[in-house]
Amino acid sequence: MGEMMKYTLRFLAFLSTINALLIFIQPRDRAIKLLIWFPKMIAAALSPLMVVTGLLSALLGILQKDRILAWMGFLGAGLAARFMAEIPDGRPQIASQLDSEKLAHLPRQMVGTVDFQPDLVIAQKPNTAKSLLADLWQPSPGSWRSGLGIIYAHGSGWRVGDKDMLTRPFFRHLVKQGHVVLDIAYSLYPEADLPTMVSEVNQAILWMKKNSQALQVNPDRVVLVGGSAGAHLSLLAAYAPQRPEFQPPGERGDTTVRGVVAFYPVADMQNAFAGAQNQSSQAPRLVDNLADTLFNRIFNLHPAPKDDQGLHGSEYENYLVNLLGGSLEEIPEVYKMLSPITHVNNDCPPTLILQGSDDVFELAPPARHLHRALLEAGVPAILVEYPHTEHGFDLILPQISPVAQAATREVDRFLAQMA
Repeated sequence: MGEMMKYTLRFLAFLSTINALLIFIQPRDRAIKLLIWFPKMIAAALSPLMVVTGLLSALLGILQKDRILAWMGFLGAGLAARFMAEIPDGRPQIASQLDSEKLAHLPRQMVGTVDFQPDLVIAQKPNTAKSLLADLWQPSPGSWRSGLGIIYAHGSGWRVGDKDMLTRPFFRHLVKQGHVVLDIAYSLYPEADLPTMVSEVNQAILWMKKNSQALQVNPDRVVLVGGSAGAHLSLLAAYAPQRPEFQPPGERGDTTVRGVVAFYPVADMQNAFAGAQNQSSQAPRLVDNLADTLFNRIFNLHPAPKDDQGLHGSEYENYLVNLLGGSLEEIPEVYKMLSPITHVNNDCPPTLILQGSDDVFELAPPARHLHRALLEAGVPAILVEYPHTEHGFDLILPQISPVAQAATREVDRFLAQMA
């Protein structure tokens, strides 16, 4: 083996090992957390490839008597394999929380095409009279249907994002199970406040129930699904269906749902991003500024003033103050009203929470508190927490990501109960 080839293989093995190691890094500093957020998600999604790459590198190293290449290959493959081995299977939780007999009758993927209808007008937005748009995903005509209707609310911090955002593989999978999916483009801040966003989720529920016969959906089998901010809105709509502030003006109807699936939700506005807010950044100024720029770009923010506590503490605080109209001290009742955990009661629908333990926004502890509150209220609730996993884990390379695929299996099992 030539010298150039040897060093090239070592370099590739080194990159694979570094990527595998990145999965297990959980820095305390807020700025560094933000900067490694996306690389860590990509590394986790690519972990199966790292196992293959590492083993091939190790084999080549052994054959070529290159110890460095062999050891780097084994290390990279071992780290990636360990991550994959630690991904939990929520089947025991679902079997104990819900009807375990139904788990033997999970819907099989139907053969057939998917019918996709973009930009349907399902209602008028209550605050602007603009059209509330949604994409409709359903089995092709003549295909078997489960009778389950799913309404999906996207994430991205209530300020950015849109429907049809990295979710097509997930929706196609759901539709091939026989489900109907409505992907809504709810209003964003500053066009709308949070109660208005929840009211638009309720408008989608009313639309699906009114059109249930044409969609072949059982109106008593509507399930809300959301990620991050969308999960927060879905939980509020599911747990407080009669709350006047969350109802569409001038519209009446039954907005109760059969269940709710929350990917990494904001469960408690009173403690939202608490871990991130309470940690001042100790990173070098350049790293701190890069993280600040990333945060502002992601959520379409104007730079916040620096303070003695660190740049990102003020960023998180201003983010919520602007969004909710004041600080927790100034309007505690608003923060309480907009916290899903506040509305937990024994009438809440069954809930599946899917959460990464290394969430950059520190959402894992509130998710655990919500799960505990639901169980104490007698609500069938499942929390599946994925170790070494970041916020947004289901959206990155879901076709090969072990965590995204594991989460999809949990959703399948949960929806089998709901249908």
